[in-house]
Amino acid sequence: MIDPAYSPPRPRGAPVFFDPSGKRWRRIVSSFLALVLIGVPSLVWILPGVTAPVRTGQLNQEPGYPRQLLSTQDLESIPQIGAETGFALDRIALVERKDGKVLLKDPFSNTVWREATAAESEVIGASPYVMETYGKPADRTLMLTFDDGPDPQYTRDILDVLAAEGVPATFFSVGDNVVKNPDVFKRMINDGHMVGNHTMSHIDFWANGDSYNRQQIIGADRVMRAAENYASRLFRIPQGNPENNTLALLQAQQLGYLHINMDMDLRDWDYAPGKPIKTPELDGKGHIVLVHDGGGDRSATIEMLKTFIPQAKAQGYTFSTVQPLLPSEFIPQRNVSTNVNDHLTLATITAYLVTPNVVISWLFWFGVGSLTLLSLLYVVLALIGNSRQKRRRWAAIPEQDWPLVSVVLPVFNEEPVVSKTLAALQESDYPRFEVVAVNDGSTDGTLNVLNEYAKKWPQLRVLDQPNSGKSEASNNGVLHAKGEVIVTLDGDTLFESQTIRMLARHFCGARNGKPLGAVAGHIKVGNRRNVLTAWQSLEYLSGICVTRMAEGLLGAIAIVPGACAAWHREALLRLGGYSTDTLAEDADLTLSLQQLGYSIVQDNDAVAWTEAPMTIKGLFRQRLRWTNGNIQSMYKHRSMLFNPRYGALGMLSMPYALISVLVPLIFMPVTLVVAVSSLARGEWQAIAVFAAFVAAIHMIISAVAVFMVREDPIHFLLVPVYRIIYEPLRAYVLFGSLMLALKGRAVGWYKPERTNSVLMPRNPMAATAIAARTDAAHG
Repeated sequence: MIDPAYSPPRPRGAPVFFDPSGKRWRRIVSSFLALVLIGVPSLVWILPGVTAPVRTGQLNQEPGYPRQLLSTQDLESIPQIGAETGFALDRIALVERKDGKVLLKDPFSNTVWREATAAESEVIGASPYVMETYGKPADRTLMLTFDDGPDPQYTRDILDVLAAEGVPATFFSVGDNVVKNPDVFKRMINDGHMVGNHTMSHIDFWANGDSYNRQQIIGADRVMRAAENYASRLFRIPQGNPENNTLALLQAQQLGYLHINMDMDLRDWDYAPGKPIKTPELDGKGHIVLVHDGGGDRSATIEMLKTFIPQAKAQGYTFSTVQPLLPSEFIPQRNVSTNVNDHLTLATITAYLVTPNVVISWLFWFGVGSLTLLSLLYVVLALIGNSRQKRRRWAAIPEQDWPLVSVVLPVFNEEPVVSKTLAALQESDYPRFEVVAVNDGSTDGTLNVLNEYAKKWPQLRVLDQPNSGKSEASNNGVLHAKGEVIVTLDGDTLFESQTIRMLARHFCGARNGKPLGAVAGHIKVGNRRNVLTAWQSLEYLSGICVTRMAEGLLGAIAIVPGACAAWHREALLRLGGYSTDTLAEDADLTLSLQQLGYSIVQDNDAVAWTEAPMTIKGLFRQRLRWTNGNIQSMYKHRSMLFNPRYGALGMLSMPYALISVLVPLIFMPVTLVVAVSSLARGEWQAIAVFAAFVAAIHMIISAVAVFMVREDPIHFLLVPVYRIIYEPLRAYVLFGSLMLALKGRAVGWYKPERTNSVLMPRNPMAATAIAARTDAAHG
């Protein structure tokens, strides 16, 4: 029956983030759509300019024209002319037959370049177009060309070599690398070298569509213009070989670029790192030399240049850029005027290529630094706190002087487990305590179990109330409690025999400084049946034994777990009991107590064994409630953040908790994308090093925790796989909590399904140590 002293729940505020109107999410969606409606037209307005060619021809400017033209002939039998007289420049010419002549025309204007010779006409035959190669350097002239840079290390080293020798060169730069290394690109130009276009990301033209190919060329041109007001119409096909890359050749030509070939490929890309590159032999003729300043380890290239350049000079060679081969209109221009489209291209590519890497790099070092410093700090503080706790000798207290303790046990549908919970309490060695069990409208046989137990155990009082939630059930128990100290636990929690005494001893005698508001106990997982529950056991150990013990030494405990805690009843009544406006009523109460000026301490000898969720679904639901509740509590008590009045709690514990929420919310998606793309490129080393570092730090924390409470070293086996469970769980609970806050929904208290699987192992080493430290406290 309903307890006659029961009073209905007191009116309280709405849950934090709750939206009684139900319109918040609609407003957020509407605002997002409004931004999209504004942004899409802006994008539509911006894109045509950004993607437009820097220069346009007179004819055949459709993106699909080059591929259509090439399809009119067998690609494996395209006639080629000019190789006997030149090799430096390449182009595709339309063939026009008029008045018995074979004319070579520009496909993108009405310009007739020249008339084919009789020998060339025979080679051309009936073909609609021809590939023409022409131009070559003067004898004893070398034109060094470098592909694939700029590289932050090797290009600089090459520039140093060229500067020392007074040698100019031509660099065919990848646009992405220009964006990543703008200072190196600027030095190339300022040192007097020439730069050409090597596409944005060194693509295979045949493997991509026409629009994408065009943007690869246009984008590289625009970023060079925006980065250093440099305009270049020179182009080199990635991987070269223009006779087999006619699509790239013709698409570049359509956009107004001139292809620069080479005849001396030193194949430095084909040498293993550290293997010396053979110095080429010279024959007195002019050559365009191909080497690389990016795309791999180029240290051997640099060493080869240090030998090759002096040798060539000694043989009477001079060095030049490719400028002597160029028609005047193709000579790169410095100090050109740029436009908004150039700068938008650079800004967009920078945001895509550079900003995420800078952010990830910053996050990496911030994560490594903060993880290392805070972990070491917490480990040291925890060891100091644990040592002090072990060295402390408690004064002998007569039995009648121990404070009366009221154990408040709120239960809802706990029929499978509550009798075991009560049996553990009955085994307590504490001399003066009562148990107030509050049945919160259970629909199973919980009330009957309680009433039957009360008949056999006079220390147990049973209250019954309509279902009102855990907080109100706890408050009802506190109101009916007779003790000056309130001990709380959950319906599935088993206390060790010494636990109540370990909690209560802190309330005995006078204290210096702040009055004691609460004592946090040590919760252990009692159903280590599978990997998931074993993982939770390790998490509880590292989180409680190290983190909370360290925070306790600093007076900065942010959460006193309601499943194993002692509270000063007077302090609870001053606060009006547990609040109902957050899902983490224990965290809320902990912060509220410290706002009132009460202190909080941790006691690892006060041990409780709890039932952890045994399924992924159960774990995720539980942690979503915890995380959402902790965020609610932090927001509710936000005035404590960075407030020196609250010492390390306001200046360290709460800010770090805030960072642990905000940083993953903002950067976790970016980190995931970067990690996946790095793995896709085969760049796994940095990720592996970071993962190993995190595991090593966690191993240290786990070792300290196991040592402090004499736990089973088998926990160490979970450390290597800890993050495999932790990271998906963290992503789910953080983004789930964000969505709940944005939608303003009220979330009920989630109680995992009880399996009655908790075992309270006997730990002789721990029991002996506790007994040795607390014998004097029996009185």
